[in-house]
Amino acid sequence: MTEQELANVIWDIKEVIRNSYDDSEVEDVILPFTLLRRLDCVLDDKYEAILDELNKCEENLKKYKLQSLMKKNGITFFNMSGLSLKKLLNAPDHIGDSFKTYIEGFTDNVKDILANFVHEDGDSEVVDLSKIYARLDRGNKLFAVIQQFVEKADLHPSKVSNAMMGTIFEIVIRRSKESTNTKAGQYYTPREVVKLLVSLTMCGKEQELFVPGKAFTIYDPCCGTGGMLTVGREHLQEMAQNKNLKVYLYGQELSEKTYAICKADLLMKGDDQNLDQQLFQGDTLADDKLYGKKFNFMLANPPFGVDWGKDANVKKAVLKDNCPGGRFEAGLPSTSDGSLLFLQHMIAKMDDQAGSRIGIVLNGSPLFNGDAGNGWSNIRKMLLDRNLLDAIVALPKNLFYGTDITTYLWILDNKRPAEKYHKALFIDAAHTKEFTNLLQKNLGKKRYEVSDEGAKEIFDIYKDYKSYSRDIEYEKTGEQEHLEIAKLLDYDDFLYTNVAVRRPLRLWFENISVKYDALCESEDFKAEDKKNIILRDIVQLEGSNEKRDDHDFFVWLKAQKVKTTKAQQKLIRDAFGEINEDAPIAYVDPFKNSGEWVVDTNLNDTEKIPMKQDIEEYFETEVLPFAPDAWMDRSKDKVGCEFPFTRLFYKYRPLRSSEDILAELAALDMDLNTELSHLKED
Repeated sequence: MTEQELANVIWDIKEVIRNSYDDSEVEDVILPFTLLRRLDCVLDDKYEAILDELNKCEENLKKYKLQSLMKKNGITFFNMSGLSLKKLLNAPDHIGDSFKTYIEGFTDNVKDILANFVHEDGDSEVVDLSKIYARLDRGNKLFAVIQQFVEKADLHPSKVSNAMMGTIFEIVIRRSKESTNTKAGQYYTPREVVKLLVSLTMCGKEQELFVPGKAFTIYDPCCGTGGMLTVGREHLQEMAQNKNLKVYLYGQELSEKTYAICKADLLMKGDDQNLDQQLFQGDTLADDKLYGKKFNFMLANPPFGVDWGKDANVKKAVLKDNCPGGRFEAGLPSTSDGSLLFLQHMIAKMDDQAGSRIGIVLNGSPLFNGDAGNGWSNIRKMLLDRNLLDAIVALPKNLFYGTDITTYLWILDNKRPAEKYHKALFIDAAHTKEFTNLLQKNLGKKRYEVSDEGAKEIFDIYKDYKSYSRDIEYEKTGEQEHLEIAKLLDYDDFLYTNVAVRRPLRLWFENISVKYDALCESEDFKAEDKKNIILRDIVQLEGSNEKRDDHDFFVWLKAQKVKTTKAQQKLIRDAFGEINEDAPIAYVDPFKNSGEWVVDTNLNDTEKIPMKQDIEEYFETEVLPFAPDAWMDRSKDKVGCEFPFTRLFYKYRPLRSSEDILAELAALDMDLNTELSHLKED
């Protein structure tokens, strides 16, 4: 049977438990039992011989003897119980007790996987392996499930290679996620998206693959079921035309069940991996299990829009590493979305000597969130300062199971060739008709998949690394348009300066007694407060209600023997001054009627000036014609960074005329009437 056929056989075993388990629970049975069946089949030919050797050994030496025998037989696990799934069928009356003995006989690496299959996130540390079988046993389904796996799923290595087994398990995982569509996007990145990300991330490293004896490492900080890791390794081996190319996989995963699936998948593939030292369960942001480790390639699809500030342990670790030399030294995004924390975490694991490349799936927020000086902006700017950003690819909507938003692939490289220095390629592959195929059936929110042709075109555009345009069929009208698909941009195109623009305060003082009465009626104003007494005294002066500008008013106060401090001058202006654009300008020193102007804070503004544009020239052409009295406060300049994808590829399309819309509605109305008349005739 093919991988697909065997996977279908395994998945169909769910029919045995259909009335006892709902769709979201089926994987709790199918996945661990698939693992157990494969382990049984791998041990089948050598099991009795190894067990006999162990039984001849003294009890205190069995542990060391087992390690030696496993290495000799090329296996990384064993079962000391003397039982197998097939043998369990010989004693149906005691199936529950026998199964308990069977799973407890496995080596610790297998029991760790089984424990994480049944250990719910957030449970206590005590793990009860009986959760795997107790419910089946109570419902008299355990024997039937074991029987189905033994009789229908022959997973012996002579018939199913490690590579085939990995593919079979991946298909079963995918079927389990697609059957429910619940949180599928959280655990499973569509295969075609993974392949595209991997191909882009590993592009340009072909020559290194042929260096004799060289090994490579791939890391995923939120590895889910391990899809990116395994696809990454397969791609490297295909590029090298060498299935024996040494590729070591590393990862960390928060969800215990998903971690179990990942570890089981790698174990069943018979990988030459030390999984206990390479794959870990836990929160990457709170506790980096691979601290100090560097990697050649890093791939990730971190969770979208997850609040990293809610978990006290995560927040503590993040704030601790937000320092020079820390993982998050560039800055912190808002707590509402921690995706750029994962990106910085990966950057901290780049190998400065050997070189590293990163491929990460992100939503739209990291492109533009945050103003100049904000954590978001500073993180983006760090990518440019360190010459890391290589490309960003916009993908169509509705590619993922759990979200219908547009997603983006970011490619980073810390050993970029000279011709790419301070440049980045932006590829707009968000055109659904051009780069995807429509699914026959929606899978959650996934309506499309990236087509093979679309993936190849994206890869070719990236490999050419230059601007590119072609005719595109506009989705709403079906008309052909010549559009830019890729733009090769300078880093300076993403930078801007936030310049503070100030305007002078212009005031009239008139009828101040009326203003004072209004103040007194306010609940927030206390006339008897020491600082406010001067206002009462001014109102009582003869001639206080006459109209004066700011200079004349304070000169008049001085003539009335009223001395004022800077703080009192501000208080008086706020209480009695009336802002008017036709009034004379107020000066910081009101008695000189010259010098520095008082700033009208109500008119404070900021201009976002592109880095490539001369600031003085911009100010003269874009600001002064509309505000001749404005000036720039350059002491508050802040350099910001954003990747305005939508704006870069925006093309104006005029609105349809009302005549065209009415004509289309009339045509639809006519079609509807025709259909109704046909129904009446029938």
